[in-house]
Amino acid sequence: MAKNQLFKLLENLDRVGSSIVLSGPSRVAKRTIKELQQEGPSWTGQFSNSYQIETPDGRVYKGDGQPGEPRPIKLPIGLLTGRQNVRGSAPLKDRAVTTISNFHEYAAVATDVEEGLYYRPTERPTTALGRRKFREGDGGRPRTESSFNAETGVKTGTSMQLKSFRGLIGGGPENRESSATADLDWYASYVEGGALDRAVRVEMDDLFTEL
Repeated sequence: MAKNQLFKLLENLDRVGSSIVLSGPSRVAKRTIKELQQEGPSWTGQFSNSYQIETPDGRVYKGDGQPGEPRPIKLPIGLLTGRQNVRGSAPLKDRAVTTISNFHEYAAVATDVEEGLYYRPTERPTTALGRRKFREGDGGRPRTESSFNAETGVKTGTSMQLKSFRGLIGGGPENRESSATADLDWYASYVEGGALDRAVRVEMDDLFTEL
């Protein structure tokens, strides 16, 4: 879909009604979240179900944040109305108007933006998605070392896990385990690798085909 085609459509909104208002931006956002849920980590499912959509007029629609398999966000019919709001919702290259984010408390860690400490809530992921993507590292995560004085028989210091990025597993003690349910930098790869652009293009092209 060329940009001039989009502008032409916007100039003729009086003729086509509000179909792009109702389904255009929301379809793109819903598709993007569905793909992010599949690409991202899933152990209990809480992170997958903690995405939210903020519309150009400031309304926010959230997932339930509960455990389980990935679920879509329920969006009401008629998110936006009026010609001006349609213009504001157009997915122009230099303008981000519909915001998708994740409100889970460890979202920055889950997306490999920040380092964290990791402990398994269960032995294996509780979601089918997580079990399908589960992988283990060669040993545990890096830890501090305790020291033992052979002469005095005194052990000093406590071995503690060091902060690391979620997707960097292994590299620590061989007698410990580490695991992940998504590749390192999965989020950046989705956004910068072209998948996000494809999601927008596919949904908008499908919408225009239906008009």
